[in-house]
Formats: sequence, C-alpha cells, structure tokens
Amino acid sequence: MNSDIEAFNNYGVHEHKTESDNPPEKSTAYSIRGLETSEATSLDRALEARHISMIALGGALGTGLLIGTGRALAESGPGSLLIAFTFMGGIIFLIMAALGEVVAWLPLNAGFAGYASRYCHPALGFALGWTYWVNYALAAPNQLTAGALAIQYWVPRETVNPGVFIAIFIVAICCINYFGGIRFFGEFEFWLSSFKVIVIVGIILLSIVLAAGGGPSGEATGFKYWQNPGAFAEVYTTGAFGKFLGFWSVMINATFAYLGTELVGTTAAEAHNPRQSIPKAIRLTFFRIIIFYCLSVFWWAF
Repeated sequence: MNSDIEAFNNYGVHEHKTESDNPPEKSTAYSIRGLETSEATSLDRALEARHISMIALGGALGTGLLIGTGRALAESGPGSLLIAFTFMGGIIFLIMAALGEVVAWLPLNAGFAGYASRYCHPALGFALGWTYWVNYALAAPNQLTAGALAIQYWVPRETVNPGVFIAIFIVAICCINYFGGIRFFGEFEFWLSSFKVIVIVGIILLSIVLAAGGGPSGEATGFKYWQNPGAFAEVYTTGAFGKFLGFWSVMINATFAYLGTELVGTTAAEAHNPRQSIPKAIRLTFFRIIIFYCLSVFWWAF
C-alpha cells in the first residue's frame, strides 16, 4: 500500500490520449502514472459521468423493491418493513462511501475483489470474487423469472409459456453485453434506469393519491393499516418474539432489495474519469436510499 501512495504522490494523475473504436474520435482518459495496465489488458474507458450516475441510481431498483416488498409487507407489517429498509439503507450508504473513496483514488480493473487481494490477502480477494459470481449466478435466474411473472399479468401462462419470455430476455441481455460495446451498454443502462426512476416516482405519487382518498372508492386510508392489523405482524409465533421474527424475516428482503448498489465499484475501471464520476455517483446513493427505498416502502404501506 505504501508503494501505491508513493506512486500517487510522485506521479499523480495525468492525462493520456487513447484511441477508441467507438466513438472514432480520440478521448482523454485518466490513470495513475506507474500503475497503468498494458494496452492489451486495459478496458475501454467510455462510461461518462451521467452513465455512472444512472447506473448507481437505477442499478439496484428491481425485483427486490417492486415485487419482494409486497410479500414482506403482508407477512411482517409496515413498521417492520420501514425499519428494515431504513436500517439496511444506512449500512449500505456507509459501505458505499468507503468503497467510493477507494475506487476514486485507485480504479482497478479487478473491481472491489481486487482491493481485497491488494490490501488484505489474495485468498480474500479470491473468495470475494467467487462469492460475487455465485451471487449473480443465483440472482440472474431470479430476475429473469420475476420479469416473466410480471408479463403474466397481461399475457397468461396458458397463452404463452413463461419460458418463452425468459429465453427472449437471455438473448437480449447477451446481445447488449457482448455485441453492443461499453458505450452502447452505458447508454442502454442510462435510459433503462431513467425509465425505472420514472416508474418508481409514479408509484409513489399514486400511493399518496390513494392514501388521500383519490382512488375509485374515495376512501382515505391514512394510517389505517398501521393500526389494523398493526405496524408489526407476528410470524411463526405470537407475542413480542413473533414480531421480532417478522422484522428479522423482512431484513432478508431489504438486503436483497439493495443488491446492485455495489455496481458503482465495478464500473470504475471503464469510467472515463473515475475520480470525478464516482464521487458524484456515491453522493446520489444517499438520495436514492431516502427517496426510492425509505419513502417508497413508507407510502406503499398505506
């Protein structure tokens, strides 16, 4: 680590010109002199600040928030749901702030597993890298299945088998990742994340309108469901211990819902200027947690 600090102090940040296939014009990338990779092993730094920011903002908005919270609300109650998401949001922000400091100072192609190998032990980096791979090897089928289940609302499974939509999703994801290039991926993620943000904001506004009595029935629910059946539901057993188990069970849903926040750390190696874009993306994490998680689960309970 001392050698890294010495290299940083002696050489600092400098600009160098890199030739990119897409776009054809030259672009300026930033690296640490003395710590560069070779031209054959380096990644294309084509992600702009707006790409990184939207990946940080919309990368974690998915099935854990839109689908998983419904079951968690029914089983554990609105109070447990709000406390769990707020608690996990605080932990996630502290982790992201620490990760952002390291990533902005020393962007590595190996991602956060590379930092574990570099500053702790190669065994830790090896374990972390494979754990992260297993994580998404299990999460990817979950996401594909959730997408097929959502489409069943309009297209029943008796009409079209859900496996058809899963196959379409797999082909589309492979084409975007392997044939589009990093700049196309950044643009696609930017607009897709923007759409997800608009949907979440629309759901929050709709929840406020329904809670105020703007629905078809005209009933203003307010804190009705916080009082009956109650803010904390009992799970597996009765009494205070049952309510604690309900809170603990929803913690699993809250943890899964924040999955994807760490994508900021993996995009640093392909960011055009990580020392400017990464801090901006990390700062957006705080507002995303407050608005799109805590505020969402609060209003969805009405």
